[in-house]
Amino acid sequence: MIKLQEYKEGEVVLPEGELGRGFCILESGTLEVIRDNRVLSEIDMKGAIFGELSEILGMKRDATIRAKTAASVRHVEESIADIVSKNPKVALKLIRTLGRRLYRMNKIAPRGDSDFNIFKKADGTKTLDTTDNTIRILVVDDKPNIIKQLTDMFAKSDWQVEGAKDEQCALDACEHSHYSAILISMALPGDTAIDLRRKLKTNHRVLNTPVVGMIVMGDQAAQKKALDAGFADCITKPFDQNKTDAVMYNVMNLDSSARYFKFVDDYLLFELPTELSPFVINDIKENMDQRIRNTINEGILKLIIDVSSLEEVEEEAIEVVGEFSEKIEDMKLPMRGAIIATGEDSEMWNNLDGCEDWAICDNLEEAKESFDREVETEED
Repeated sequence: MIKLQEYKEGEVVLPEGELGRGFCILESGTLEVIRDNRVLSEIDMKGAIFGELSEILGMKRDATIRAKTAASVRHVEESIADIVSKNPKVALKLIRTLGRRLYRMNKIAPRGDSDFNIFKKADGTKTLDTTDNTIRILVVDDKPNIIKQLTDMFAKSDWQVEGAKDEQCALDACEHSHYSAILISMALPGDTAIDLRRKLKTNHRVLNTPVVGMIVMGDQAAQKKALDAGFADCITKPFDQNKTDAVMYNVMNLDSSARYFKFVDDYLLFELPTELSPFVINDIKENMDQRIRNTINEGILKLIIDVSSLEEVEEEAIEVVGEFSEKIEDMKLPMRGAIIATGEDSEMWNNLDGCEDWAICDNLEEAKESFDREVETEED
């Protein structure tokens, strides 16, 4: 008996601990193999066979198969022995499937996960090499200007970019390096982008690395093609800093609020970006409470708000700073503050609730010195 079943993202296809019968065939989508809350591998190739070991070995399943994306799966609920006796070609495909798995595990075993860095937690967070937390991004595009634009853009987040002009260069790079994300232009000749993504998923170093498509704004056909092929998401050309950052932070499971809030020495630095788009404003507001809690937890009682990068001080900026300072005041935190602002109207920031006694400074060094002056005044 064969039945086709549809699964939503996150639904379990085969549960761990079950004694299986038959096997399954992936028709579409991407599945995750999970054991001990670790994602061991992904299944994303149409026609891939999985779930057969339970019956072959006569053992309960030792891993859970879960839908990473919406997926279609054919469940073949018939004894493998009966199937093979009717169709010997099935046996050959099963042997090849098992052979590929054995080859993969033989590659991993001698050096371990700490070297290949392929396993991640089932909740999506990676098991990173703690000795090097550098974010490295591989950009695959035959247009040097695109690679340069992304290099400059990601440098603002201290991310490193490596460029690859074609499929082979990308494959060679992934043989020797780990990446936090891989960006592939959907405009590469033919089906290069799709083929490259498929080949990357056979490389143990980047097996769980998110692959993002680069498309021209408005090219919905290219976006659909990428997402249907298993790309994690897409960014659009020309690149918008905020939207591109949003996608990258999301696919890499990073805290996007780190772009605005940073712990430096013994103070919290809250930097407003040059432009406050609706997305940025919403991102800041969503993370305010958590950042304040983190600040309290760290025992930090100094706050510097830097608004000097704003091209124009408009109502949105005043609202964001005002809401942040009000939250601190409402919580009655004994926090000392300073604001970095330039221009004739810089003093107006003292009109905000909670900011009345804060120092207005021209730069970061002056802001830090203002805290020292306050201490000296208190001692006198």
